Amino acid sequence: MTAAEASSKKFASLLKRLRKADAPPHEVLSAEGEEPIVTQLVYSLLLWEASSTQARAAFRRVRESLVDFNELRVCVPEEISCIIGDRYPLSAERSLRIRSVLHAVFVARHQLSLSHLASAPKREARASLEALEGIPQFVAARVVLVSLGGHAIPVDERLRDLLAREKVIAPDAPPAAAGHALERLVRAEESLAAHATLAAWSDEEGHPPRRERPAFSEPADAPQPQAARTDPPRAKSAKAKT
Repeated sequence: MTAAEASSKKFASLLKRLRKADAPPHEVLSAEGEEPIVTQLVYSLLLWEASSTQARAAFRRVRESLVDFNELRVCVPEEISCIIGDRYPLSAERSLRIRSVLHAVFVARHQLSLSHLASAPKREARASLEALEGIPQFVAARVVLVSLGGHAIPVDERLRDLLAREKVIAPDAPPAAAGHALERLVRAEESLAAHATLAAWSDEEGHPPRRERPAFSEPADAPQPQAARTDPPRAKSAKAKT
């Protein structure tokens, strides 16, 4: 038996075991007045290296604190970190990535829109997402899977470590490589269900990585930050749907 065959058997056994538990149904996230694909992009940036409970709470805080995602785009990283909480997993790095990714979308499209990806070939759409400055593979893969119906398995370090513990992948495998490896083991039509099962497992047993410094920094051509507001973020009168 080859190493690939061994990994395939271990992964199939793992999924079978995990599916014995009742996985929560896939959540359809929406935000009033916002484009659905951009909504999933923002939520996926909050879900990366965090639990779904943490991500949903942070998403609500963003929606209640800011007028729209365009205002999120122009926030300084420190303000984003304040909104989601400085104790949020990888809060400083995450805030840098959110700002960078949304800015990259705006520069490419001259607006905060990804609606063109809905009609693009799946491979081309994924490549466009992966080219956005600061975007983790987990986020690009999740948007492709959830919003575009593509074949993808999102893997972050939380999930990678759990998969390594089960000897499905090597412990030093980068999350992006782990995700691509799992895509070869899961049929396209089963990838959304597999993601839901793995996400529930990560929620229950996963832990975010600990880093002394952010693994991402803004590029030199990033927009110059304005002074952060000293007053607390304002609440909107109407709450968004979640």
